[in-house]
Amino acid sequence: MPFNTALSGIRAANTDLQVTGNNIANASTTGFKTSRAEFGDVYASSLLGSSPNSAGSGVNLHKIRQQHSQGNLNFTENQLDLAVNGAGFFVVSNEDGQFYTRAGAFGLDRDGYIVSNTNDRLQGFAADDRGNVGGVLSDLQIDVSTQAPRQTTLAEGQFNLDANETVLESVGSSITTDGGAVGVARQGLSEDTTTILDLGAIATPVNFTANPTSFQISLAGSSPASGNGTLNITLDSSTANSVQDIASLINSAIFGASAPINAQAVVVDGRIEFQDITSGVGSEITLDNVTGTNALSTALNDVVTAQNASGTPESVAGIAAVTNGYDRQTLEFTNPSGGTVTFTSERGSSAARTASELNSLSGVTASARTQATINGGTFDNSNNNLRLNGVTLSSTNLEGLASEINNLSSSRLPGVRAEVTDTGDLEIVATTGADLRFTFNGPQPAGNADVVGRTGTGTQTVDTLGDAVVIGGSVEITMQEGYALVESTPEVGNLFAPLTPDSFTEVAINAFDPNDQGTYNHSTSSTIYDSLGNPHVMTQYFVRQEYDPADASTSPNHWRMFVLIDGQDVGDPDTTLPSPENTLPTRAEFNVHFRSDGRLNTELTDDMLISNWVPRDSDGEPFGALAPLNVLQGGSLPVSEPPASSNFQIDLTGTTQFGSSFAVEERDQNGYTTGRLSGLDVSETGIIFARFTNGEAQILGQVALANFANVEALRPSGETKWSQTFESGEVIIGAPGSASLGSINSGALEESNVDLSAQLVNLIIAQRNFQASAKTIETGNATTQTIINLR
Repeated sequence: MPFNTALSGIRAANTDLQVTGNNIANASTTGFKTSRAEFGDVYASSLLGSSPNSAGSGVNLHKIRQQHSQGNLNFTENQLDLAVNGAGFFVVSNEDGQFYTRAGAFGLDRDGYIVSNTNDRLQGFAADDRGNVGGVLSDLQIDVSTQAPRQTTLAEGQFNLDANETVLESVGSSITTDGGAVGVARQGLSEDTTTILDLGAIATPVNFTANPTSFQISLAGSSPASGNGTLNITLDSSTANSVQDIASLINSAIFGASAPINAQAVVVDGRIEFQDITSGVGSEITLDNVTGTNALSTALNDVVTAQNASGTPESVAGIAAVTNGYDRQTLEFTNPSGGTVTFTSERGSSAARTASELNSLSGVTASARTQATINGGTFDNSNNNLRLNGVTLSSTNLEGLASEINNLSSSRLPGVRAEVTDTGDLEIVATTGADLRFTFNGPQPAGNADVVGRTGTGTQTVDTLGDAVVIGGSVEITMQEGYALVESTPEVGNLFAPLTPDSFTEVAINAFDPNDQGTYNHSTSSTIYDSLGNPHVMTQYFVRQEYDPADASTSPNHWRMFVLIDGQDVGDPDTTLPSPENTLPTRAEFNVHFRSDGRLNTELTDDMLISNWVPRDSDGEPFGALAPLNVLQGGSLPVSEPPASSNFQIDLTGTTQFGSSFAVEERDQNGYTTGRLSGLDVSETGIIFARFTNGEAQILGQVALANFANVEALRPSGETKWSQTFESGEVIIGAPGSASLGSINSGALEESNVDLSAQLVNLIIAQRNFQASAKTIETGNATTQTIINLR
């Protein structure tokens, strides 16, 4: 009977419809692999085999074969969308075991594990803190919490230093003023006085036409000397209606003479005085040969009579104001070519002016400084009228006075600073070398200020209105290499004492100064981090060193590298200095040597350990980061990990000295600040590369791929996953791109490999097969019915 044969055909067609329908249903399923139903015919057989003329018994399902061909790649914007390009499966795991899939739509769960849409965890090889990938399969996890900071322990730099750079530093000589007049406090009048001869009050009017007056006036000791002499004055042609008219007539006669003298008539409080035009000189004014009988003649005769009676001039000699006491002095310099330059300072010139004029000479630089001390035990400014360099100071105690002076240091008292010392005195310094002049300026009483200049020169007191104490400054002269100071005139008692070899000191000219770009050849800066993750700027300065073949202490291709952090010195303390200097950081410097082929000479180049860096905030104060461990305390290389101090190493491996411009070839350091995850990248080999907001990047692990000897024998487990079977063989797990495994495409998904057109055709064929098998049953039924109906 054909019924069983037809039924097997219906069952086969139905299976074919199920397989085809499943393919069509998963045409858009990521990573899905199409299947096909494979059938075989059925023949009845006996122990002796079947007859060649036996009719078939129907059809049987042999296998539903999976087609593991590559699906198309659909590129997305999600870096955790992964696709296998080639052979292999992603390995995922859940509580039911380990599975394999081509569906790479992954994301992160709340714990940072990389999971599929069904919450299966992606498997791979985790990396350690240094980015080294291990070989043990485990759940891949990405730390989404804040990344802890890392302190810099190694700063690497590869530079090229220009071999054509010149040596900037040279050796010159220096001399500091050491004469007997330097810094001595001098007391005297605050202002110049003028030589005066008082005529007293004179009644007016005076008719000189009717009653002429004549007299002789003489001036001696004035300056300039050409203004001294004797004049005969005659007034006989006008009437003076006031004392000022009389003074004007006398002055017209004096200044109208062919050889006038430096004297003049001045009206003061209604009185006439003869005065020396030049103030501050101790001159004499005398009168003689007076004629006439008017009021002027009477006043002139009274002076002559008194002068003759005393035998001394009646005039009061002028007095010069107190100065710094510096005389005119000539200095003679020689230059490298043997030429001579002569410099002369004016009498009474301040150290500031002398230094300024010296700076105009070629090869010579000069600086000046003035210092004075006010004794705190006797200071009295109760009337708020102490004056410093013409500026009235109102503070009644030294602390207030210091504050007042410092507030004016950038305006009315330029360059003047003040500080109360430990002994309770006030130390005042003029950094420009200006004279320091102390006076009192009304009302009475004046007050008291005991002022000391250079140590050992004694105290001078200003306690009277009109008096002053003046202190002059010192000058330091630096001469470049080849320049010399050979003579000083006068030699004794002025700014400079007699010159001897001990007067001069060798000094470095154009020595390294981080604030002066002309003192270093190259510089570069980079960011480093302290233990709290705070950034700091490390600046490296390179200075070419001199080489003299005749000097064994020098060598060719020698540089010095200076290091500052945030502009501060970080070198170990110099214990040979007095306290507290012996605890302060020094300038960190290292010798850098190159071979004749321009490569770094590692044997001669110093080991570079920064061992005295105290991390500080923007106000320059320590804020709790790890402190240094200097060499005296045991700091050494290599720097311990994890770090126990702020110490770090500088490595210049690869640095060269070639005849080309300075260049930063490579720079790196191993510190970073706090950061959060900002992005992920997955390479073709499955390396998971994380980027953080602090600019750091880190390898977190590597995606694993699995393969089998017989992938068609894998058992579908649903959710586009397969599991291993005995027929599939042992799983082979490795890195993408290794052995027979394919590569990873990040930001892409593998589409289903279902050919929808072919599946629709298969659907039609299966449908017809089903219909045909059903028709076989219908026909068999009709035949059977016919047989039954036979009578």
